[in-house]
Amino acid sequence: MKTYIGDDSADLSRLKATLKSAAFCLGVCLGASLGIIGCAGNSSGTSSSSTISATSETVRAGETITFRMDGADAGQGQWKVVGASTNGTIDQNGVFQAPATVPQPNSISISYVVGAKTFTHQVQITNPVPIVSNVAPNVIRMPISTITVSGSKFVRNSTVLVNGNAVPTTFINSGSLQATVVVPAQTALQLNITVGNPDPGPSASSAIPLPVTLQPLSVSPSIVTGGAVNLTISGLQFSGDVGATIDDRPLSVASSSDTSVSAIGFLPPWHTGTAKIRLFSKSTSADLAEIQIPIAQTATSFDTAARFLTQAGFGPRPDLVQHVQTVGLDAFITEQQSMPVQPYKSTDRGIITIIERSVLGSNPLRMRVAWALQTFLIRAGISAQSSNYPFEAKMEVDATGNFRDLLTDVSSDVSIAQLLTLAGNAAPKDPSVHPNQNFARELLQLFTIGTAMLNDDGTVQTDLNGSPNPAYDQTTILDLSRVFTGWNYPPSGDPGYTFYGVDWSAPLVANENQHDKGQKQLFGNVTLPAGQTASQDRAMALDAIFAHPNLPPFVSRILIQRLVKSDPSPEYVKRIVTVFKDDGRGVRGNLSAVVRAILLDPEARAGDTEPSSTDGFLQEPYLFEMFAMNITGWTSTDVQPSYLPCALSECIYNAPTVFGFYSPSYRIPGTTINSPEFQIMNNITLINRSQILWGMITGQQGGFTGLSKSSWLYQNFTTVPDLVDALNHLVYHGQMSTEEQQFIADYCSKLQTTDPMLPAESAIFLALNSDNYTVSH
Repeated sequence: MKTYIGDDSADLSRLKATLKSAAFCLGVCLGASLGIIGCAGNSSGTSSSSTISATSETVRAGETITFRMDGADAGQGQWKVVGASTNGTIDQNGVFQAPATVPQPNSISISYVVGAKTFTHQVQITNPVPIVSNVAPNVIRMPISTITVSGSKFVRNSTVLVNGNAVPTTFINSGSLQATVVVPAQTALQLNITVGNPDPGPSASSAIPLPVTLQPLSVSPSIVTGGAVNLTISGLQFSGDVGATIDDRPLSVASSSDTSVSAIGFLPPWHTGTAKIRLFSKSTSADLAEIQIPIAQTATSFDTAARFLTQAGFGPRPDLVQHVQTVGLDAFITEQQSMPVQPYKSTDRGIITIIERSVLGSNPLRMRVAWALQTFLIRAGISAQSSNYPFEAKMEVDATGNFRDLLTDVSSDVSIAQLLTLAGNAAPKDPSVHPNQNFARELLQLFTIGTAMLNDDGTVQTDLNGSPNPAYDQTTILDLSRVFTGWNYPPSGDPGYTFYGVDWSAPLVANENQHDKGQKQLFGNVTLPAGQTASQDRAMALDAIFAHPNLPPFVSRILIQRLVKSDPSPEYVKRIVTVFKDDGRGVRGNLSAVVRAILLDPEARAGDTEPSSTDGFLQEPYLFEMFAMNITGWTSTDVQPSYLPCALSECIYNAPTVFGFYSPSYRIPGTTINSPEFQIMNNITLINRSQILWGMITGQQGGFTGLSKSSWLYQNFTTVPDLVDALNHLVYHGQMSTEEQQFIADYCSKLQTTDPMLPAESAIFLALNSDNYTVSH
């Protein structure tokens, strides 16, 4: 209740209030003479004529108001503040000093005590009005600055406002606040700084102007490229107490001065657009500056490049991915096909040398195509591992050559001759006896045209009854077997490649006395005249096979399967067949052009942005091993990796039959999906695959040192979430599901281990052991 003096209307109001209070107390103050406390207005006492009033019903923290006692008891009692001392003080003149901070609750009671009688009055304590006296620094010179606002009457929830907008504020004490100020543009201007105090009793200080004169900032280089970065930021004014990040990833400050900072770090190469460079105080964590610089555009995305190298190489080796990202797919193919073939020496270390060149070498496309050719051009292997080099070298050359030359290489190779009993196949003396048909049959059935006539899209031609039309008959096989008579192993020559008295690096040699010189008929329309030499007959026969209409679709489809997808559409096959038949310059069988067309075909590239469940191929054991080696940064020179695929039913260069490890026409049982590699996948190989993968990553598998701390993944992605993000782009080309990412991150982050490598090893294992990865989409 307020007391008004010297104003008739006010006195009248006070009188009415007193009467009202007296009437109220009539019912509750009976027996006042018995000491029962009664009420008067919002005060309490034994006399209805005594009341408390105040100059204000609210008072700000730290300020004063005056209370007054009116009536018969005035001047006879003592003033008191109800509750703890934190509720303020009052002197005997009724001057109430509010506490410096708002108590909780903020409604307190003032009492006036006269003997056994007590009169009370409530008052609300509210926050003070803040006062700003100074802002430091007195000029803003950086886009993001930390300022200190000095003054008084600040509370814990005080907020600094810049041009009326609240900014992040830290309460230091009642006379000091810190705040982060972001200047919207690098132009000279002025900011108005105020401080606002919150409820109860919200209020704001008067404004203090803060001039802005931004320092001109420069970053060198002005455009950043994904991967390793080395930056110099100049034009700042700050001490050596500076840290830096790029896209929220830490940069290592190599040097700093009052005007520049040099920092090195790593920007994930899949980041695009602009990179955010943040400078901050290491001691206070306060932001000093934030700069956006453009990220250099690349010829293709990192994700596309990573996926491309599962088709054009042996998996996404990080340095090659970034190179493909920079130069583009077509230019990379040109580079690869232009590289010379690196010769082998008989003193090289066997199959491991081929693996090393495939994983660590500079020409993975040539190596991948050579491997693709050898998945259906089956040959024999022997214990002397260097015997593999001659045929491997031929396939590496033929990978960018012409398929017609490849046919000569196949037909003259010792390892092919041994497997298919070509060497020593002599014309019988008895005309009723035919030569060995093994090589002739497999040359047609497995190496070149297949058994059924094909359309240019790879589909089978059928007769009116729906039966496949044969690509050749037995007469062709018999006469073709006569063509390949008279060929024998070459004698000992190069001692480095001579085993069991045979030089495996030399071609077969002809013995004309063993060659059938009679006339031969192939495919019903190709006649080889009588009297020709073994070389002449062979050349004409290979020409006829090369010209056969089945050759382009048969070979093209297999190469698509081995490089891009197991079940290509007929339209895809037909487009590649067109190139096989004519590379655009009138050349048939140009494998460089065919491989380029396969890799750049719209169906091959559709999965870069719109993956489909029908895309890709199951990683056969050899590719599975090589992909993992590339991803984990394998560098060991131990020979053991050359034996590892045997545990997964694919002993390199030792196929169990002339049909290889799987049939190109194999379909997953119960489906219509053509997927050759599934023919050697079963429960046992699946379990072995998982165990071997864990051994490769942890170093428990022979020949593998495990994930190295110097590897690209471990060195550049030091937290589990960062590593999972990297695996998503490097291994899954950006297509790992959010659920799978979250599962791997959660599991690996919660591992209880003292081994710092285990979370990273586990994350890589879970990503590479997933079905979504094993089938390369």
